[in-house]
Amino acid sequence: MLFIGVYSSKKISNSNDFALAGRNLGPVLLAGTLAATNIGGGTSLGLAEQAFGKWGLSAVWYVITASIAYLVLAFLAQRFRNAMVTTVSEYFYNRYGKANALVTSIIMGLPMIGITAAQIIASASILTVMTGWNYKLSVVIVTIVVTAYSSMGGLWGVAFTDLIQGSLVFIGSLVAIPFALNYAGGFEHVLANLEPAQKSFTAGMGWPTIISLTIMYIASYSVGPEISQRFFMLEILNL
Repeated sequence: MLFIGVYSSKKISNSNDFALAGRNLGPVLLAGTLAATNIGGGTSLGLAEQAFGKWGLSAVWYVITASIAYLVLAFLAQRFRNAMVTTVSEYFYNRYGKANALVTSIIMGLPMIGITAAQIIASASILTVMTGWNYKLSVVIVTIVVTAYSSMGGLWGVAFTDLIQGSLVFIGSLVAIPFALNYAGGFEHVLANLEPAQKSFTAGMGWPTIISLTIMYIASYSVGPEISQRFFMLEILNL
């Protein structure tokens, strides 16, 4: 990850390159960074906990609803790109003035602190399990590494690392499935210990939650810097 940060830093010559990857990110990197942005600690660890709890099989809607939001926002991507801004706050500054931009920055910043903290906690927990290191040491290492490659490589570095990390999460999960089933006594044993609601595609989470998640994703992805930043850097699209 640090090597990628150093490599990506060589692609940066101005603030536009740092913040928006020069508005020239290809489809592979774009798809990778969008997918990885939604597949983090909450999806890999938190969602697994919910799947083994009340949600059961319906936990898959946590990802499906995000995919629906991406499809909806794909039709707005060109408008985001045409705004020619770097951040959501800049858009509000140009349209509504300095005071509104300041309020927007504060509103955007506060939840990002929580989201970042959750990702660091999840990553540090995995690192502690894998290495046996002290949890506090793992938190420090994860924080330093993530801050370093993000600061050096900007959105170029984040996009490259997102693609690699997302691929590792996906491949690693597939590899882990047979081992997990073996430890659990086999697929039949797992099914035998599930409640009826856990086997349902919708009952565990319920339609109100599914609809709420869809609305939440569409609303938050429209303005959330972790997603809207990717739309601002899009190449010109023919939608």
